[in-house]
Amino acid sequence: MATSKTATCQKAQKGPPMRVRDLSSSSTAKALRRSWRPIAAVGLLALSLAACSTASQETTSSTLPADYRLRHPIGLVNAPTDLDLFVGRNAGYLDPRQADDLRRFALDFRRDGRGPMLIMVPSNKPGLPVANHRGVQAIRSELAANGVSGGMVQVTTYESPGDPMGAPVRLTFAKLQAKVMSRCGEWPADVAGNAASLEGWQNRSYHNFGCAYQTAIANQVDDPIDLVRPRPEARADVQRRMKVFDDARKSIDPSTAWKTGSASVSGGGGSGGN
Repeated sequence: MATSKTATCQKAQKGPPMRVRDLSSSSTAKALRRSWRPIAAVGLLALSLAACSTASQETTSSTLPADYRLRHPIGLVNAPTDLDLFVGRNAGYLDPRQADDLRRFALDFRRDGRGPMLIMVPSNKPGLPVANHRGVQAIRSELAANGVSGGMVQVTTYESPGDPMGAPVRLTFAKLQAKVMSRCGEWPADVAGNAASLEGWQNRSYHNFGCAYQTAIANQVDDPIDLVRPRPEARADVQRRMKVFDDARKSIDPSTAWKTGSASVSGGGGSGGN
């Protein structure tokens, strides 16, 4: 009896066998796939529109005007510096003005020169010996008197386009200089823009803008290294510092009192008449 009840309970717990439907082949699955296709198409369309919108923003977005310091940068280069001296082949001296220029040139060479100094003598025939050029002898004597002699000076010739008697003797040496890396005076585009395009609507400075300003700054720099790093600070004024400390201990204002007298205007001017 117990055995029959147990079998009956097991049948009741098991119940009827469960059917498993193959959704991949049913009409319901087909309907689900058909309903998901429009949603997937809308998603792909939204992604493509987003990509187009990003590309259009990058293309049409406004840009800042170009910086002239980036368009015409100042760089440090080893460039030649020249001095033209007008001395004849038979002249054995330099006039005071040119002698003073030569002394300054020699000082510049000793301070910033890189490599030898060249004395270039004009000649219609390059390679012509210049040992008998009295002007060159006078120049070398003046250079030696200012500490430039021996292997630091080399003499050569250059072909003058005109009469060599009127051409100068050219002294040159290389030194570190500040130069504008671009070329001034170039106008690659119309300043007013082109009527057939939006070139004049970009609100940008023209190409040559700032080139002359950068060139003037580069020519006025005393030491090109100043454009790279600042110079070290000078020593402090010890006497001034001790005076300030002493005044602070005495509760005295340490600032400097500048006494200026006010100008008086007298009324003794000429009388105006009627």
